[in-house]
Formats: sequence, structure tokens, C-alpha cells
Amino acid sequence: MLDSRISRRSLLAGAVGTSALLTLPRPAFPAVKKGTSLRLWILKTYVEPTNKAIEASAQRWAQKNGASVTVEYFTFEDMQTKYVAAIESNSTPDIGQLETSAPARFAGMGQSWNRTADGYGVMQSLMYSHGVSWAGKDGKYKSIKTAAMQKVMKWATDIYKDGVQPADTLTWTGSGNNENFIAKNIAQTSNGPSITFALENALAKATDAKDRKAKEEALANHVALPHPAGPDGRRMWAIAMSFGIFKTSKDPEAAMSLIAHLLSPEETVAVMKDSYGQFGPVLDKARAASKDYFNKNDNYRTFGRAAEWFAPTGWPGPTTAAAAEVQASNVLTDAPAKVIVDKWSVDQAIEWEDKKIKEIYDTLRG
Repeated sequence: MLDSRISRRSLLAGAVGTSALLTLPRPAFPAVKKGTSLRLWILKTYVEPTNKAIEASAQRWAQKNGASVTVEYFTFEDMQTKYVAAIESNSTPDIGQLETSAPARFAGMGQSWNRTADGYGVMQSLMYSHGVSWAGKDGKYKSIKTAAMQKVMKWATDIYKDGVQPADTLTWTGSGNNENFIAKNIAQTSNGPSITFALENALAKATDAKDRKAKEEALANHVALPHPAGPDGRRMWAIAMSFGIFKTSKDPEAAMSLIAHLLSPEETVAVMKDSYGQFGPVLDKARAASKDYFNKNDNYRTFGRAAEWFAPTGWPGPTTAAAAEVQASNVLTDAPAKVIVDKWSVDQAIEWEDKKIKEIYDTLRG
């Protein structure tokens, strides 16, 4: 997918959810030929103003440079399958927004998956905060058959045994989590600022004084907290978005110019202000410019600190193709499901999970 000769063309743009990642320095703006036309794929999140803000930013670049940008969307649910299909049919866009581990995964493979980050992201956060990882600092396989992993699995499955979670939560999508929280079917959900957006948006649309009071109370009573810290510290996985320029791009220099524009402090902060805390800028100047915004209240302060706790797929090593495939294979969520649904023992589930992870690393030589 990505041209190995121009690795600088895979740049971190920010984060969706409650985390961010470090980024490469912002490149200079290359010259753009008049009449250039680019296709840009971006994530359609549950916070609609974020999508519109990114698209508006791209159009400002197009107007300034006498070019055009066609923006297409993908969702959390179809993100991987859409890219896989495009790669296999040689119909990739000029620029594509990519989730955390996609660059490593798509560089030499393409397989689909259909589950959401609200499950495997939580498991990675839980494992990492207990010091559990399936790879070492060198990026190579490491067994998870440890006492710490037993504690992780016990915690993940006991919340179902104790009736804390509704029985059907294993089948929910990302939007299902939000809907059930707002409907008061659950008291908590591992999610990003999309719920804050939904509650603030609902308040803005209040129809009368009584409705407004009820929605003000709902907004005031919801609290955004980071994932719980574990014995080994607080580490939190989330979706760190990046921009990739595909080898099929007809004008890679123009594509790089658009990315540089989107990553500029002015444009980054403009998008962030329409994201209800969902988009966290990562470049130093943009982070400094956003300081007041993230001091809006305690929830926003939590969103703004997300980068401090972020741990990528494959922690403590790099995000390799093998580490990315472990996440994409859903073994992280299937293992606790086997305890919850199939009534396996914790040790059985860990043994099965460890074997699956080792097979992935043996196959991909990670």
C-alpha cells in the first residue's frame, strides 16, 4: 500500500476516541498543479461535526490551490473491509485516513474483520495496565500464560458472572454502546467523547424549559473517566488516526500538500473545536493552542490528557504486522467470550488465546 521509499508520507493526524499519538514533524507545503484532483477517505465518526470540519478543511486547501478534493467516508464497522476491497481491486484513494495498526497490517497483507474497537480496545488497555503483552520490546512473540493475564481474564469475565453487564453486550456495535448508555440500560460504557457530543447536541435541541432541564441534568451527571489503572500503571489503547498516501496516487506531491495543510496548527485546532473533545491534536503548536479548549470542564480535561496514557497495539514493542493481526483477528475478545458464553475455564481460554497468537507470529514471522 504505502511506498517504502517515502515513509514520511504516513503521518499521524490525531486521534478518534480518547487518545492520541506522537507525530512526525509537519512537512513543508509542496507545490500543487492547477486542476489537480484528489480522493480523500476519512472516518465517519459518531460526532458528525468532526466529519464536516475535516471535509471543510480539505475544501479550503482545494480552493487555495485551484484543485479539487472528493471526500468519501468509511465507518468503524466497515473500515477494514473497505480498505481490503480497495487494495485488492487496485482502487485505493490518493489519501486514506488509517486506524492505529492499519499501516503495519496493510503493508504486506489484507484480511477483513468486523468487530469494533470498543471490545478489543478495552482488552488491550486492561492487559497493558497489568503489564501483560503478547510481544516484547523487540516486537517478537511473548507468551501471555502468566499470573497477570489470569487476573486480567478473571476481571473481564467476572463482570458478566456478577450481572454487571447485560448478557447481550458481546453483540453490540459501537453505536449500540452509545444508544444503551443514553437510554440508561447501562451505567457505563468504554467509549470516547461521542456520548458527550450526543448529550450536548440533545441539549442544544431542547424543545421547552422542562426538556432543557432534564437534558442539562443528563449532561451534568455523565462523567468521562480514563480507563482504570492497573498494577503496572495506566495504559490506554484507543484509535490513533494517520494519513497514508497510496502508491496508486496520480499526484503524490499534491497529496502531501493536502496532508500538510490538514496538519497545520490552524486547521488542526479548527477541526478539534468541532469535535466535542473527540479529536485530540498531537503537534506541539496545536496542542498549545488547544489548551483553553480542553479546560472547558473535567470531562474535556480527561479527553485532553489521553495522549499521556496511550499505548499502541504491540506494546511495549512496535506495531508490527503480526501485532496488528492479533488485534484484527479478534482473539483478544474471543478469549473472554469463550469463558462467558462457552463456560471455558480461565486457563483454557488463555491457553487457546496464546496458541492463536503464537500461530499468527509464526505465520507472519513477527
